[in-house]
Order: sequence, then C-alpha cells, then structure tokens
Amino acid sequence: MIDPRTLTDARLRLHWAAQLASTVGRTLGCPAADDSHTSFRFDAATDSLIQDSPHRSGLNLRNLTLLLGDQQFPLHGRTLDEAFAWIAEHAPGVRRELNEPMPHHALATGAAFDASDCEQLHALADYYREAAMLLRELHDDVRIWPHHFDIATLMEFDGGAKTIGAGLSPGDESINEPYWYVNHWPRTTATEFPPLDGGGSWHTEGWLGAILPASRGGDARAFLQSAVAASKRLLAVIPSEARDPDGRGAQK
Repeated sequence: MIDPRTLTDARLRLHWAAQLASTVGRTLGCPAADDSHTSFRFDAATDSLIQDSPHRSGLNLRNLTLLLGDQQFPLHGRTLDEAFAWIAEHAPGVRRELNEPMPHHALATGAAFDASDCEQLHALADYYREAAMLLRELHDDVRIWPHHFDIATLMEFDGGAKTIGAGLSPGDESINEPYWYVNHWPRTTATEFPPLDGGGSWHTEGWLGAILPASRGGDARAFLQSAVAASKRLLAVIPSEARDPDGRGAQK
C-alpha cells in the first residue's frame, strides 16, 4: 500500500486541475451564498468530481482528465493556459477565476501537468471514494470544495446556529497527508475533550477539531461516528451563536 505521506505532488496537481474545472460553476452558475455553485459531487461510477450544473464540469481523479458534459480533455502534458483555453472553447463566457490563495506548484508558472504516476492518482481517488461512502452515512449532502479540495458534509443544529463539519482533506499546510476530520462551530472553550474511537485525536493548534491522519491507520468509520458524537456533546454545553462565516463549519 502506498505511503499517504508521499502523495503531496499528486494532490497539488489534482487541486490545481479542480480549480480549472470549478471556474465553470463559479462564473457561469447561479451564485449561492455558501459557494456551493463552485463545488462538486463525487461520481462513484467514474471516480470523478462533477458540478451540479448544465455544463457538468468536472475532473476524473484517476487519469487527470477535465470533463465538460460529454467532452474530455486529458491534462497530461498540457499547461493551465492550454486547459483553460479548452474550457473556454466549450463553455463560452467562462472566466478564469481561481480561489486565492492556492498552494504553490510549478503549474502556476507554466509547467505541464503530469499524469504518469498512476499509483498516486489512484490512491487519492480511493480516499475520495471511501470518504463519499462514509460521509453519506452521516448526512446526505456531501460535496468536494475546490478551495481546500476537501470532501465534506455539514450538519446543522439549532436552526444553523451550531454546526458540525465532517470530511476528508487530501492534505494541506497543517497536515501534509490525507486525513479525516470533524470540527464544530461555535468553537468550544473546553480544555479537556472526549476520547475518540478509531485512532483519532484532537488537533488544537491553529484550528480545533478531531483528526485521523491516514498514515496512522485506524478505523475511519468508527472515528467519524465517535468524533461527531463528541462534537455534539461539546456543543450541548455552550449557547447558540452565529454560524461559522464560511458557511461550512470548518475551523481550518
């Protein structure tokens, strides 16, 4: 099994590719207050990210291919400029608007995409596939968000004043490998946290939440269920406040 700590470059290439695919919903879709018009659903039949829009813009994770309806554009050997030119040809009026800031990668300065490391791409696709399945057991609205490139669901309580977010990040500046997470809003002021199943632990530096890094192994389903239950207990003892300003309950 591939070491999840070796997936950084493949993850960054997919992240930048997803940014391209998200431009269609971002600039041609009907704006939503929570930015859901930029998000994707996971298509288990093809291991692809697909937007809920007439254009059906998306990205096949296994072979690094842009999707637009029935059209496909393999990214291997192509640059960001070439890829966006293809999108613009098939989705007239689209604008090149990417999330900022984005993690640095040579793609941003003209390097070409590389899809030759199939093992790494397949490994990341498998993480998203598992996450889509496990997160739907918690809540039916599961999305992939292009900014952080995480796949997540948001559960609301007290009319949206309290939220619990659960998801899988493919890795970021805080944890450089895929990891499961559960966080809640409003942020608790507790100094002691409930124990977690499945090998999980509490992350308290920079942002607060329960985490399970992939390299730790563990049981993702047991972790998610226990972390959601723990978050509910923590929320139960604090008063309702305004919901998280980013609309997803994320503390990262």
